[in-house]
Amino acid sequence: MNNIVTPFLTVPLTVSARDRAREFAAQQATPEKGLRVYLNTLAVWAVHRYLKWLQIDTDVDRGDSWHPGLRAIFDVADLVISNGCKLECRPILEGETEILIPKEVSQNRIGYVVVKFSDRAEEVQLLGYFPTIAPEIPESISINDLQPLDELLELLTNLENQTTKLSQWLQNIFDAGWQKIEDLLAPQTPALAFRSSSVKRAKLIELGSDRTVVLLVSLKPESDRQLGINLRVSSTEEQIELPSQLKLRVITETGQVFREITSNLGDTFMQYEFSGHPGEKFSLTLGLEEDIFREEFEI
Repeated sequence: MNNIVTPFLTVPLTVSARDRAREFAAQQATPEKGLRVYLNTLAVWAVHRYLKWLQIDTDVDRGDSWHPGLRAIFDVADLVISNGCKLECRPILEGETEILIPKEVSQNRIGYVVVKFSDRAEEVQLLGYFPTIAPEIPESISINDLQPLDELLELLTNLENQTTKLSQWLQNIFDAGWQKIEDLLAPQTPALAFRSSSVKRAKLIELGSDRTVVLLVSLKPESDRQLGINLRVSSTEEQIELPSQLKLRVITETGQVFREITSNLGDTFMQYEFSGHPGEKFSLTLGLEEDIFREEFEI
């Protein structure tokens, strides 16, 4: 995969893309809504085209922005990546320095790509990427706060290549990076005893330069077609507290936040337990201020 190192990337707009945007715009109730849909459609198409150059698969037709009823009601410019995650592609006009984030797109996005429109109708510029940051997405994003597109490509590459297959753990096949719990935690740590009859592994997570926690996953068959899963985030030592306001999110394959847990002052661990069936996918995020970790799982 080729990395793009220039700060702004120009994407030509084809005649067919502009015709599609006009078609969607003409279906709207007011000229103002039509213009918004026109810009949203081309912004999504431009990011789709850019990712296609880099051989990253997208399902542009699956987005709410391509659904006639949803785009008529909401201000959406979402692009579905092949793994089910969504990018929001927000348009910005010449002279504007920030974009507003509508409430309907402030969740279930892995990030925001800002697409700049100018007087040249034949092309747009991709200005950069703003990552999803726990606990909340701001109401507006300044273009000065955007990260280079390289950061987006790294995220998408990681999402494509790093899926932890939990059912393989039952055959003692473990993905890279997952270690025995006792190799990462002090012997007296209570987390060593949790779900003692299950298969369990741990991974060291660095959130910033001086914030390190341990993600512990326990897997136990409950029936032929159901597995019990325990997710726990622990400090590395028994008496070391977790950072306050650390966010643990469990996200479904479709991008919905299934569960969110926040650490409080004094907590040394937090956990969530649920059941799933083989083949189901979910992701976990750990967010602390501007640092975020994401792990993809398949049961």
